[in-house]
Amino acid sequence: MTLPFAAPEPFPQSPPIPTPAAGTPLQASQAAAPARDYWLCQCAGWAILGGISVMSSGQGAFGTMLPMTVVKLLVMIDGLLLSHCWRLFLRRRGWIDRSDPPVPRILLGLIVLCVAQVGLLVGTDILIRDGAVIADSDATAIVIALCVLWYAVFLMWTLMYAVVLSRRRARRFELEKLQLEVSVKDAELRALQAQVNPHFFFNSMNSIRALIYQDPDTAAQAVGQLAGLMRHSLRAGQAPTVRLADEVAAVNAYLAIERHRFDERLQAEVGIAPGLDDVPIPPMALQTLVENAVKHGVEPAIGACRVRVSAVRDGERVLLTVANQGRLQSASASTRLGLANTVKRLALLFGPRAACTLREDDGWVVAQVVLPQETDWEGSACAR
Repeated sequence: MTLPFAAPEPFPQSPPIPTPAAGTPLQASQAAAPARDYWLCQCAGWAILGGISVMSSGQGAFGTMLPMTVVKLLVMIDGLLLSHCWRLFLRRRGWIDRSDPPVPRILLGLIVLCVAQVGLLVGTDILIRDGAVIADSDATAIVIALCVLWYAVFLMWTLMYAVVLSRRRARRFELEKLQLEVSVKDAELRALQAQVNPHFFFNSMNSIRALIYQDPDTAAQAVGQLAGLMRHSLRAGQAPTVRLADEVAAVNAYLAIERHRFDERLQAEVGIAPGLDDVPIPPMALQTLVENAVKHGVEPAIGACRVRVSAVRDGERVLLTVANQGRLQSASASTRLGLANTVKRLALLFGPRAACTLREDDGWVVAQVVLPQETDWEGSACAR
């Protein structure tokens, strides 16, 4: 529904957006996730290896198989503890985290590790099976084979641990890169907002200056309206987006100030579809388009010039349209800073599915912003 131009209403204040506090249970669970995953993999891996070892023992008398099974299970527990100590040693030395790990030292450490594991195996076998391993006629060959086997096991464990650390480090670097990109975009956004506010303030002061000598009372009223508008602008600079309802209130205030200047030459209509009050938009974006329409449409016009502002929902999009009577000028002395900043802020906030277009349509110059009502926003483009 289209409403006739009216005096501005008081600016509503948007409720603050809650931010997660530090030290929440979610953050604690995220910090504990690597340790939890490590122990799950450790226990699962050594349990599987123990099961394979037990099943490979073959069949025999219960009295013979039970001690052998116990020895193998205790050896797997020893392997779990030794591999954990090896992990602590690697982290303390920083051998795995380096871009050029000391491979010879790591291989030497694996030799010490497999010798310790075989020594624990032989010791456990002596306690439970009366040294059946060393009593065998091929004891030397068996011990050598066990050393080679456990060296391969610990080597595989070390390689898998290094791969996991590398993937985790890559994810951390990617997260830090994304955080840096977000910080850069936030800085760019605030810089653009800082450019928009002085640009708007300069144009508004020009309007008030024209009223001072003609109608001081009206000029005083316009100063009050400008003060309220600047309060909205300052609040808007503290957040990347504002509610559409707040932005429309600012537009009404701006049109009221400009109507003091242009009188009947400015004929404005503002129509906002129901249910769009909470739609997030870039601060001062709609205001910038309206300011552009007044400057390029109303100001050069000899007679009355109509300006229409509308917001409607179109499927999963919200269309913001500002139209003014006139013709689109391909060459203009304007720096077009306001519209260019609107384009950049759309790109930073809403992504490629957002758009800003400017066209001439049957005696009207129409500027339209398309806002996708989704979260995967990455960029857009527009120029005047």
